[in-house]
Amino acid sequence: MELYDIEQILLGKLIISPELLDKYGDLIHKDLFTFPVNISTYIAICKLKDNNKDIDIVSLSKIVKGENISYNLAHMLDVGYSPVKVTNCIATLTENYHKNTLAALVNDINNKLSEGEDIEPLVDYVNAQVSKLSIKTPEQLPSISKQITGFLQDTETRMNTDGLLGIASGFKDIDSFTGGWQSTDLIIVGGASSMGKTSFALALAYNAAKHSNTSTVIFSYEMSAIQLIRRLTSMESEINNSYITNGTISNDDMKQIHHAVGTIQNTPLHIDEANITSLGYLITRIKDYVKDKQVKLVLVDYLQLVSYKTKSTTREQEVSQVARSLKNLAKELDITIIALSQLNRGVGMRNNSKPTLSDLRESGEIEQAADVVMLIYRPEYYGIEFDDDGNTTKGNANIIFAKGRNIGVGEVRLRFKSHITKFIDYA
Repeated sequence: MELYDIEQILLGKLIISPELLDKYGDLIHKDLFTFPVNISTYIAICKLKDNNKDIDIVSLSKIVKGENISYNLAHMLDVGYSPVKVTNCIATLTENYHKNTLAALVNDINNKLSEGEDIEPLVDYVNAQVSKLSIKTPEQLPSISKQITGFLQDTETRMNTDGLLGIASGFKDIDSFTGGWQSTDLIIVGGASSMGKTSFALALAYNAAKHSNTSTVIFSYEMSAIQLIRRLTSMESEINNSYITNGTISNDDMKQIHHAVGTIQNTPLHIDEANITSLGYLITRIKDYVKDKQVKLVLVDYLQLVSYKTKSTTREQEVSQVARSLKNLAKELDITIIALSQLNRGVGMRNNSKPTLSDLRESGEIEQAADVVMLIYRPEYYGIEFDDDGNTTKGNANIIFAKGRNIGVGEVRLRFKSHITKFIDYA
C-alpha cells in the first residue's frame, strides 16, 4: 500500500471518529503527512476540533483549499472505513517520518563536518537529535487506569517492605530517610575538597552492587580503575589505603586483600575509565551499559568534568546542560544516576562552614535538575572539635539532604574512618 493511501485512510478515520485525536494525539502530528492536501486536511481537522465544531466534508471543504478537494475528502471518508487499524497507519507513517528525519540529520552532519565543526559538540548534537526520535507504538502508551494500578501496587509494596523499595545505600539511616534510591532519580553528592565525597559515592555504588545485587557502573574522570579498586579493597578489607598503595603490607594483609577482591569481583560492579569527557560520549556509554549489562545505577565522578562544548555557552550553562541531560537520561532509561559535584572554594572560609545548596560550583540549574542533593560535612575537618551539645565531633560525618523532591530535607549522621576513607553507620 502506497504512503499516500495510508495517509488518506488515517485522515478518513479521524473524520469519522474525531475522538481518535484524543486517544492518539501524542503520536499524530502534521509532520507525519508528506502530501500537501493531506497536511492541509489534518490541520483543518485539528482546527475544527479545537473550536468544538463538527468535522465533516462540508466544514472541511470550506477550510482546505485546492483542486478537486471535495472529491479528495469524499475519498478519505470512503477509505476511512477500511479494516486497516489506526495503530498500523500511525506506525507506518511514524517509521517513514523517522527515516526522513534521520536522512536530513545525516545531510546536516555532513555539512557541519565540511564546515570544520569540532567532533565533541557534533556528537552532543547528534545525541540530542536522535533522542527526540523515541520510536513508540500506540499500544505502548499507558492509560491513566494502568498508571493508577501501578501506583497502588507500588504503595502496597512499600507498605510491606517498610518503605525500602528502591536500591539500598548500605547505610540504615539513609535508607530509612530515603526509602532507597529510586529509578529515574538524579542524585547529586556535593562536598568540599578532601571531604570524602568520592569515597562516599563509591560506597553507595559498591553497596548497591553488593547488598541489592544491582548492576552498577562507575564513570571516573579522575581516578583509574586500579585506584578505584584499591580504595574498594581498603574499604572491604579495612586495611589502610596508604599501606596498600606503598606496598607496606604483611602476608596476613595479603590474604585479607585476596578475600576482599574476591568479594568485590562477585558483585555486578563495572568501572569505566572515562577518557573522553564529552556529554554525548557519556550518554552513549551509559546506554550501552544499560543494554548490555542491565545497569540500574550509574555513578559519575564528577559533574564538572563532563564537557558540553558549544561556541556560545558559559561554563555555568555547560554544567547546567549536563545536569539536565543526566536527569532526562535517568528518566528515559528508568535508572538512577548519582553524580558528584564540587563545592565553591569559599565554603571553608565562612564562620559557618556547613555547606548549602548555593555552594554547588556552577550551580545554575543543578539543584533544579536534581531529585536529591546530598552535601557531606565533617566538622572535624574544619577544626571544630565539639558540636553545639558539647559532644565530640571526632570521626563524625553529617550527610545533609539539602533537597529531596519526594523525601524532604534533613540530616543523617555517619561515622568516617579516615585511615581507610570509609563511611559506616553512626551506631
